[in-house]
Amino acid sequence: MESNLILTPDLYQEVLKKYYNPPSKEIGNLSLRQFFDLMFYVLQVEKPGLNFAPAWPKYLIPSTPDYKKTMENPTDTFVDTITYMITREEPGSVGGNKQPFDSRRELTPKPREITPGDGTKGKTIYGQWFDTLVQFDLWTLTNFEAEDFAMWFKRFMSTHRGFFKHMGLSEIHYWWRGRDDVSSSLNNNLHLRTLVYFIRTEEISYEEDYNLKELEIKLEKIMK
Repeated sequence: MESNLILTPDLYQEVLKKYYNPPSKEIGNLSLRQFFDLMFYVLQVEKPGLNFAPAWPKYLIPSTPDYKKTMENPTDTFVDTITYMITREEPGSVGGNKQPFDSRRELTPKPREITPGDGTKGKTIYGQWFDTLVQFDLWTLTNFEAEDFAMWFKRFMSTHRGFFKHMGLSEIHYWWRGRDDVSSSLNNNLHLRTLVYFIRTEEISYEEDYNLKELEIKLEKIMK
């Protein structure tokens, strides 16, 4: 069952505050973890009951009790599932056009903002871009359901691209589709489709900078 609820940026602001609290109002890009958190909540609105988890939950792996329990009566216990994994991640491209995985990269965190201190210390905010390929595996009980699920997911990602970017994701777009039912070696009698997306994120960190006055005070204490 799909929801008719219309997504707006305001709808997720309160939820996002739990995961997204950058040290500066001017620095507002999502990390990859924050994007997955946001995507989970959007999916729950669009397709309630859908499972969305890192690869792979135990109920997808044949050698586990969870799988046996689920597949004993799959029509009553299994629900459509999306698993995700990172297949490639590199320091992000920088420059004018920022092509994915370009040769000009931000190899280390760079200062984004320096806040003057109160006479003792200030704060420096660092950021680093990352270019990432994320593989989404869509699992269903039948081949027809898997194909419909793949088409739905592509529309979902296309429809919400602007929303994700508004909420702080730097870039996201379709990359490629894997070969049907062959991209996993789990052999778990389920059907899947594999879709890969390019995602650009920014990891933010900050540190407090002690100024010369603070250092002088510490040195005086040591020398006494």
